[in-house]
Amino acid sequence: MTLYFVDTLRSNEYGQRERGDWWRDQVSSIHCPMSFSLADNYQGTLEHQHSDTYQLIRWWGEAEVLSRTSADIRRHPHGAYELLIPIRGEVILEQDRRTAAINPAVMALTSLDTVTDLRHGDGFSSVAFVIPRDRLDARVPAVPRAGTTLDATSGLGRIIVDVVTSLRRERNELTGSQFDAIADRIVDLVALAYNADTTTPAVAVQEGLVTSIRRFVRENAHDPNLTGAVVARRLGWSLRHVQAQLQRIGTSPSDLIREERLALARLRLQDRGWSHQSVTQVAYSSGFGDLSTFSNAYRRSFGERPSDTRSAASDVE
Repeated sequence: MTLYFVDTLRSNEYGQRERGDWWRDQVSSIHCPMSFSLADNYQGTLEHQHSDTYQLIRWWGEAEVLSRTSADIRRHPHGAYELLIPIRGEVILEQDRRTAAINPAVMALTSLDTVTDLRHGDGFSSVAFVIPRDRLDARVPAVPRAGTTLDATSGLGRIIVDVVTSLRRERNELTGSQFDAIADRIVDLVALAYNADTTTPAVAVQEGLVTSIRRFVRENAHDPNLTGAVVARRLGWSLRHVQAQLQRIGTSPSDLIREERLALARLRLQDRGWSHQSVTQVAYSSGFGDLSTFSNAYRRSFGERPSDTRSAASDVE
């Protein structure tokens, strides 16, 4: 008889100071030993289906950084692959010094015995399907050390997502042998997708990282407390990582924040709906803490005073 278990685990069932340690222990025991950077009062939920052979995990959680080092791998080899299927949000995955931004449009097939850094922001949700190495190695050529991505929106990738979703939905109605049989079919589908050359290597998707940073800064430029450190923390990355990505395009966190604030202020100065607000009020509402700093930066960027922009917009009307 195949043993089969379904568990739901929540960090909020523990004291606030215990939640971070509890989450570290649970995730490490389910996946493999890793190091974590997260809040002591971490909020997260795990739904765990597992037999002696396969594991299927759905989790929701706040921002965190997970790392599996070469020392972790030597001490605790796992001998498994993981198919990571994001449901909401984006995760940044680094393996073999290559980086990929994984979102609900793609899945990542990775080795749990490769040095890994994984980061995500608040509200991230994903499914992880853990496959014993021998089950997949018998069906496909060697998976690259940096992992592989699969399209999750169409074709075989879409079918994989649908079967995994059904396996989760019916988790309480299955026997252990049924769970393993369906899991075997998922591995077959993953192998078909891989062998059909519908995969692309998880190469550096640096443009996607910069886009994520820009989007976050643009959406939060009005916050006077926004800094590079805040951006990094909210996206689940290190400040050094954010700085390195922006350096590639010739800017820095502080320059990007100023650029987005100036763009926001210019839009508001040109917007008839903001005409009742003074230039000072527009500056403060766009994240600037000082009118003089705003005015000087505005002139350098646009070649005119903020009041000139407003006057020009009024003349057009």
